[in-house]
Amino acid sequence: MEFSANLMSPTLAPGPWAAEREAEGWDVVTVADHLWTSTRPYPHVWVTATALATATRTIRVGTAFANNLFRHPVEFVQASLALQSVSGGRFEAGLGAGWAQLEMEQTGRPFPPPGERAGRYLEALRIARELFDHGEVDFVGRWYEVHVPRIGPRPAVPPPLVGSLGGPRTIRGGVGLLDRVEVKVASAVTSGGGLDLAALGRLPVSHARRLIAEIRAERADVPLSVFALCRVGDDEATRAFAAGFERDSFYGPFMGPAAQVAEAMWGLAELGVDRVQVSPFNDDAYAHLAPHLFGTEVSRRRATPAASPA
Repeated sequence: MEFSANLMSPTLAPGPWAAEREAEGWDVVTVADHLWTSTRPYPHVWVTATALATATRTIRVGTAFANNLFRHPVEFVQASLALQSVSGGRFEAGLGAGWAQLEMEQTGRPFPPPGERAGRYLEALRIARELFDHGEVDFVGRWYEVHVPRIGPRPAVPPPLVGSLGGPRTIRGGVGLLDRVEVKVASAVTSGGGLDLAALGRLPVSHARRLIAEIRAERADVPLSVFALCRVGDDEATRAFAAGFERDSFYGPFMGPAAQVAEAMWGLAELGVDRVQVSPFNDDAYAHLAPHLFGTEVSRRRATPAASPA
């Protein structure tokens, strides 16, 4: 099992933050791509990813996920190739469809309906795949017309292309284009353009199992990650926050004391998941979780392969 720390706070200096995560033993550090949410602004994805890469030596670095509604797929590929070079081959190019309505509309841009967002995303993944594999693309689709004769400089090994999939259409069309799939369990409560925390707190584990089965039906051997939104601590504020989540829901166990949250994350291996993307509401969650995820006492467990889904 691997664990990825996802930076979502503008108040944390990305270089020192990444160096601290590397020292703790995290496998990957990533940065989310938002302008702001209802609770805080976000750091710029490409600037921050570069800071993560230059401050570290061995840990992998990625975007989780570049927002296809903000980033043209050609720009996404150009930036990803540059980061693969800057990082010495440690970059993972994560691209998502985009889901947050408010930040689109408040910056004067239309927020497409779900069908269009899915269509744009699948076309963008096809464009990125061609450019990573061949350095050129001629593509005419419904949403993009792209004729790129060359892009680069291209490294000897392009970065892996990672996508976040959570609906039947994107699963059918996207799995074959990707080197890794993040199972977007939360897609059921973000398709309307916002994050409904109450609905998130009721999502059953069976929903995650169904999405994983659909992905495995398309490609049985694709590596799977899961987005683990969490709040970690044993303080009153965390207990109050956790009270809004059903304990037997998918996300409920990720809200609470560090030992409990870590155990729930380890338990995702039973679903056939080999990486957990840790995305916390509280910035000190990474340090709280690290002793329970890394170190000699968990080295054997980390080496255990993910189980095949039932």
